Amino acid sequence: MFYPFELERYLEELLPAREGLLQEMEGVALEETIPVVTPAVGHFLELMVKMTDAKRILEIGTAIGYSTVYLARGAAETGGRVYTLDMNRGRLNRAEEYLKKAGLAHLVDFSCENALHCLPKLTETYDLIFVDAAKGEYLDYLDLITPLISPGGVLVADNVLFRGWVVPGSVFDQKYDRMVGCMRDFLQNLACLPEFEVSVLPFGDGIALARKNK
Repeated sequence: MFYPFELERYLEELLPAREGLLQEMEGVALEETIPVVTPAVGHFLELMVKMTDAKRILEIGTAIGYSTVYLARGAAETGGRVYTLDMNRGRLNRAEEYLKKAGLAHLVDFSCENALHCLPKLTETYDLIFVDAAKGEYLDYLDLITPLISPGGVLVADNVLFRGWVVPGSVFDQKYDRMVGCMRDFLQNLACLPEFEVSVLPFGDGIALARKNK
């Protein structure tokens, strides 16, 4: 958490009450140490889908479908659809079951693929792309993602502050050197893209928000 845990809890209290299914998923993720977005980030994703009126939504990194639920809830209002991919078949199957329980599975297409192999094969563009997958691959995703974003479309990437360690001078275990370096490079390259307007939001573990110029 980049900012104090107490602040995160306070922000959660300002959100609409989460139904039992989301709370169940949060418990499973905590118990099994499955990385999912925070409730504040999930709410932000749903809001972004609605605010941008996104119809075509791509999610890279499904896990058990926690963020997918929020994206699909937004898509239910915009008349949109979510295409989500993850290379872990077991987690993807669980995500499908959760989306069925949520009554949202009809709005989601699930794909069990490695993003680096899948993205070059995609031919349509998307109004919103959400990235929450292998942190060491974010920079690799960037060149593959940018052509897939519609003019006026939005890219949202989670965990970009990486526990605050992207800040120069931060102290962390040497085993994270590569991932921290990759995330710094990702942010630097994203910020320099001439056709995008970029902002980094310091909640959750850091959100990068980029809008492609029309």
